[in-house]
Amino acid sequence: MYKVLFDSTDTTFNKIFDNKSNFSLIEKYHIAVQSYEQTSGVGRGNKKWNSPRGNIYLTINQKKNTDEILKNSFYMCYLIHRFFSKDYGIQLQYKWPNDLYYKNKKICGVVSTSQIIGNKSYIQTGIGFNLNSQPIKNSISVSKILNQKFPILEVSSELLKFIDTHLNSHISNTYLVKYLNSHLLKKFRLNHPQLNKNDIEIIEVLDDLSLRIKLHDRYENIFFGELI
Repeated sequence: MYKVLFDSTDTTFNKIFDNKSNFSLIEKYHIAVQSYEQTSGVGRGNKKWNSPRGNIYLTINQKKNTDEILKNSFYMCYLIHRFFSKDYGIQLQYKWPNDLYYKNKKICGVVSTSQIIGNKSYIQTGIGFNLNSQPIKNSISVSKILNQKFPILEVSSELLKFIDTHLNSHISNTYLVKYLNSHLLKKFRLNHPQLNKNDIEIIEVLDDLSLRIKLHDRYENIFFGELI
């Protein structure tokens, strides 16, 4: 994996996608764009990601099969979860569809966008991970958990190496959701344009990557919406 590093930038998103000629590079290589800080970090939907110095902010650019686009954010959460469990002994929690928590405090967010050109799909996956600071009220960092500071480049390089090793690996949806469900957070309300956000019970992630919830006396499977 090749990496482009900025001291400061508005966002690590679109640094590769803003030039169509770069797609020929993504045909051959995974390209990561990283910055020590972002002035306009991108979160899910229209949200901004607060990005002060001290944490990991990066975007991974790659070519994917079109049928793998939906799975990408889920799989990235799985890889990050495995990395910090394996290398740092931290057992994170999973919040559907694209966040990781530690003891009910947010530590990581993942967001993906894609472009389809002809029969090829190009995807960029943004990762914001709290390594040394916790920018928002209900968040936490690895530094806070383990009571020490960590070198950003060293940890991010280890993480990218782990991700790069597994980016083209294939695991079944059944295995992926079983893993994510074993760490699934369930105490949230639902922000959804068609469903009441109160009085829901989170059941599980299904093999199609939807979330099964119980709403009053009936069950629903949702493919979008936000847990709050």
